[in-house]
Amino acid sequence: MLAAKQVEASGKKVLKLNLGDPNAYDFDVPPYVKKALVTALDSGKSGYCDSQGDLALRNAVVKQNSRRGFDSSADEVMVCSGLSEGLSMLYGAAMERHENVLIPSPTYPMYESLAHYYEFEPRFYSCDESNGWQPDVDDLRKKMDEHTRFVIVINPNNPTGALYDEKVLKEIINLAGEFGVPVVSDEIYDELYFGKKPVSMGKLAGDVPCIVMNGLSKNYFAPGWRIGWMTFLNCSQSPLFEAVNQVSRIRLCSSSVGQAAAAHALENEGEYAKFLPAQLAKLKPRRDLAFKRLNEINGLSCVKPEGAFYAFPRIESGPWVDDKEFCLDLLKEKGVLTVFGSGFAEAQGSKHFRIVFLPPEDVLNPAFDAIEEFMKEKGA
Repeated sequence: MLAAKQVEASGKKVLKLNLGDPNAYDFDVPPYVKKALVTALDSGKSGYCDSQGDLALRNAVVKQNSRRGFDSSADEVMVCSGLSEGLSMLYGAAMERHENVLIPSPTYPMYESLAHYYEFEPRFYSCDESNGWQPDVDDLRKKMDEHTRFVIVINPNNPTGALYDEKVLKEIINLAGEFGVPVVSDEIYDELYFGKKPVSMGKLAGDVPCIVMNGLSKNYFAPGWRIGWMTFLNCSQSPLFEAVNQVSRIRLCSSSVGQAAAAHALENEGEYAKFLPAQLAKLKPRRDLAFKRLNEINGLSCVKPEGAFYAFPRIESGPWVDDKEFCLDLLKEKGVLTVFGSGFAEAQGSKHFRIVFLPPEDVLNPAFDAIEEFMKEKGA
């Protein structure tokens, strides 16, 4: 972002394809959820609430879980200030320095960064680009050992936009059960898909410990509200849950008014059913445009994203030492801001970059024109 600010300071316009924040473009929180936040403020809900989360929201999460195909109870739900806080509480409460966590490659950087922060080992299992970025369960098995504490699954995926096949998810659950390792399933984008519907790990967990994570940030286009939740399936009576609960008490609670609005958001399924189709009707053509344009550019290729709002194109040719150099050159020469793939723990030696297809077509098309021109000029 510093380089982008320097380019803007020089007077050049920057086309921003970097930020996974719907509100930075032409998306917004559902009106009925905004009204619920105002109502919560006017109703005096500005005090502290239960550290585990307001009961009304936890009950609403239970109903949402049921709609996703699995049973749970309010006692199994923990509310957090976004999934970043939830993961930090999980890692901090449960991990020892000699342990490891298995993370998909490529991955959202938080999963690796927090592992380093808490001084334990992030291990990466491969996702196969030639197979729609599906996880390689054989590679996952090779990386798992007696010191593995969690298996992370991100579905739909950031940064690739992949949707994982149910068969693959079942294989991961079975493997985790074989080793007695909890699965942490990040499902924050699970309403944003363009064909087949994502399958929740909660539906497949059986008796395997599984922590299903979700929130307002992406499905309700409210990332700045910082309201997320974790459902602890088959482990709510475990030392793990109690340790996380103790950590939650240290920070007192997540936003009380945000939780009240979130409960209203989840309870009003009919209002959401009216709201969401119009958002997907904007996103899908932009996804289609991004996929088409990227694959028409010599030197680039891109797997079709099936969910979320990201694409993760491969740099097939060109003079760049790595994808960071590619992204910086593209920014400085053409004013297109993307994110270099090595920041997402991609496979060693590969070159990718991540874009969002959240912007409208009148931003996307000039950006792709500039990328195409850039690749031609570099002889890619």
